[in-house]
Amino acid sequence: MRPFFPPKAPGRPIFVAHRGASDRALENSPAAFDLAVSDGADMIEFDVRLSADGVPVVFHDARTGRTAKENMPVARTPAARLRAVRLKNGETLPSLADVLEIVGGTVPINIESKAPGAIAAAAKDLSKAGYGGELLLSSGLRDECLAARELLPGISCGLVTRRPSASDLAFCLRHGLASIHPYRRLLTVLRLRKLAASGIPFLPYTVDDPAEVFALIAAGAAGVFSNRAQALREAWNRR
Repeated sequence: MRPFFPPKAPGRPIFVAHRGASDRALENSPAAFDLAVSDGADMIEFDVRLSADGVPVVFHDARTGRTAKENMPVARTPAARLRAVRLKNGETLPSLADVLEIVGGTVPINIESKAPGAIAAAAKDLSKAGYGGELLLSSGLRDECLAARELLPGISCGLVTRRPSASDLAFCLRHGLASIHPYRRLLTVLRLRKLAASGIPFLPYTVDDPAEVFALIAAGAAGVFSNRAQALREAWNRR
């Protein structure tokens, strides 16, 4: 198993900025990524989908309407047309290449594939950019995790899952995945114990309440994905 990223300070969990600093700027927007970089985030997570012509773009939903001023189907819209879509904060919808340029390798990033083929497209953009920063790939699609292991074997990959099952844990161990990212609302005490016993670093998503965060870390979580990553990091440091 490829090791997961160590925390910046020994003994401190990792607080991953979920879709950038999304408590202070629109999620998955250039502004949210700029803020997270300025924070010196432990890691910045964002989502990648493919345009109709196969360009990796940074967007969570299958359609743009929730966070943009137009409601376009991402997978059926060419990249040039998506480039013209304005987010609700007035910024343009970013491509993966845009975000790689914003971050510039200054903090670790987590690219989560939301669509088949997104890992392969991301690999091309990473190579083209000569990106040398710390990187974690992830997906809730097992085939995308397998693509990550095949195409980018030197880069860590994590499995995203709602309810971590015995099959999920076996998949991670069998294919040398570095971490598992479960949905925090479905983490029973028994599931937390099984995750901790597996030895696979686990980071629940998306956790914003400090008390819940500290309880999950006490149960063995290596960190959390949070919309309030910077505030949680400061709260942890004040303990």
